[in-house]
Amino acid sequence: MVEGDDGNFYCTAYTEEGFTEVQFLFRAYLMPATYLFGILANLINVIVFSHKKMRNQLVNWFFLALSLSDICVLFSSFFVFSLPVYAEASGDPALLRLSAFLIVYSYPIAQTSLTMSVYLTIVVSAHRYLGVCHPFLIRRISNRSVVRGVIAFAVIFAIAFNIPRWLELEYMPCRNNETMSETLVVMPTAVMIGPLYTLIYRNAAYTIIMFFLPFAVLIVLNVRIVNTLRMSHRLRRQMTVQQGSSKSRLSGVKPTEGSIIDKERKGLQMKGAVVLPERRDHGVTIMLVAMTCEFLLFNLLAFTNNILELIGAIGTTPLETLLVEVSSLLVNINGASTIVIYMIFGSKYRTIFLKYLAGSGFSRFVSQNAGAPSLFSMGPNETTQLLVTSTTNDRSRGRRSVPALTAQRSASIVAAEQRKFSMREEVTPAAGRGCLRRSTVSRLGSVPSTATRTYRLDSVPEQPGSPMIAHQISTTSSSSSVIQFQRV
Repeated sequence: MVEGDDGNFYCTAYTEEGFTEVQFLFRAYLMPATYLFGILANLINVIVFSHKKMRNQLVNWFFLALSLSDICVLFSSFFVFSLPVYAEASGDPALLRLSAFLIVYSYPIAQTSLTMSVYLTIVVSAHRYLGVCHPFLIRRISNRSVVRGVIAFAVIFAIAFNIPRWLELEYMPCRNNETMSETLVVMPTAVMIGPLYTLIYRNAAYTIIMFFLPFAVLIVLNVRIVNTLRMSHRLRRQMTVQQGSSKSRLSGVKPTEGSIIDKERKGLQMKGAVVLPERRDHGVTIMLVAMTCEFLLFNLLAFTNNILELIGAIGTTPLETLLVEVSSLLVNINGASTIVIYMIFGSKYRTIFLKYLAGSGFSRFVSQNAGAPSLFSMGPNETTQLLVTSTTNDRSRGRRSVPALTAQRSASIVAAEQRKFSMREEVTPAAGRGCLRRSTVSRLGSVPSTATRTYRLDSVPEQPGSPMIAHQISTTSSSSSVIQFQRV
């Protein structure tokens, strides 16, 4: 671009300065698909983490803020990377002007949101580190006000650090000497190309703040977390073996059977919830470790490219251009794929997500088109408990009755539940000695001694090959539980 005698800028190299084929492939096809998926996925994350049950756990506040920052990163990156490609391919002067205008303002927003995502990942890792390695300290200092303050600090730091980004780009009018049409082009400002600014801010400060410090902190914290979890697992296993050995000496039960009995009794005390509280916390911690590993993996190439750029070892060759485009795509994938980790490792996340999905009517649509019963059409407790009425007083013992199956439930759901019921473990003492059988005591909750409960699926429609079933739970002593199935 050169300045003419009349003071206007002419785009003399307009056709030669376009995007390469590699850049067009990544920015016109691969990145937009990532942006679309990531924005929809993070909107789902925001909806799920905004649920009342998710907000009760403070660590989910960090995940909610992280999802919002990832949406900003993906949304603004579209205007920085993909929209200019479409504008150039169309050749529309109006679209070119709009693209140049949006780049100038989207670029600092994208950098600010990326910094915010990086440091929210750091603070949530620090939160889980304290929760795993210093549980008593985190209980004293962690509350909603502290979490909100930490999130606000990360946001303010990201905004403050990226204030100079607003001074790096500008747009100016340009007239193409081929088409003689006037448009806007994006140019670096005098601040951006200044040698001192480039050395101190763009090279040294950016590399330390965005790469060296986050990588070092995340690696140290997560190594400590993993080591603590391994030590806790080993200690818990040793304590289980010791408890089983002591019980076997007193009652004659084998050590392995004693450990299973102990687990079953703990499960019964939790009203049917076999997962203990510390295991749920460990699930959140493992989910965070997986997120950190994903962050380190997908940002490693960008870190390498930044180092090569600092030492002047990267230029504009086709291979180097490919590395830059791949690194940009991986950074966007990192912000778009967190929902996959939440779905794999977050049991509570999956439960609330399926609840929203069931209420949206999507599961009903799938069920009608597939000709099979929908998993999501079940109530929240009906996948594990087929209970309707009870002869014991549940209210006096602080337990709630489980809702009955409606008439719209198909018989194949009953068959599926029967298969589930036949695959659970139960302990049934025989002749004063311990023996193991298969049943569902751990999923049905605690049953008082000398009590009999009968639960009837009286609202399931009769179909050939699927007779109505009544489940009877009988206990004859404080340590015996039997499941019986009979036709009605």
